[in-house]
Amino acid sequence: VSGSLLPVYITEAVPTPCVFGIFRPAVYLTPDAAKDPQIRSHVLEHELTHFRHGDHIWAIMRGICLTIHWYNPLVWAAAFMSKNDAELACDEATIKRIGEDERAEYGRTLIMMTCEKRPALFNTATTMTGSGKTIKERISILVKKPKMAAYALVIVAFIGIIAAVMTFTGAKKGGQNFYEWTSSLTASDIELAEI
Repeated sequence: VSGSLLPVYITEAVPTPCVFGIFRPAVYLTPDAAKDPQIRSHVLEHELTHFRHGDHIWAIMRGICLTIHWYNPLVWAAAFMSKNDAELACDEATIKRIGEDERAEYGRTLIMMTCEKRPALFNTATTMTGSGKTIKERISILVKKPKMAAYALVIVAFIGIIAAVMTFTGAKKGGQNFYEWTSSLTASDIELAEI
């Protein structure tokens, strides 16, 4: 594929498109993903985003952690959440690169590429797979994202204004601001407060 950061191979040896390799990473596409130009474009952008984020390295690190701490359920939970977070971040960055008008089509590609595949947590390649719950979460975020951005901006602005008002007005106690009042306390004042 011309213009790709990585070599791209079409193979039936992988169940889903992925990036694999440390020293010579490459994108591996399934024949189904390579057939349709739009799906191929979405999948390539998704996998190249994984590469830009270094997710192929993090997948190996997750595997090493799971190998060493196979007995610790918290490590398994952390690995699961790490993989899910990587996919959510990849989806959002991919949408930014391909454009908001492709959001719905990208969601369809995501469903098509993941509906028949089972996720593998102990996998050192980046894949588009996920459990039914995580795929549902990813699709719902893709659908709701433009609305969420406006609400989040309003909430953050409101919290910022409240924090600024509370910080800069200063609480008053006996005609002094709170800092001056606490600075004027003596050891006997503190002892009385403890009793």
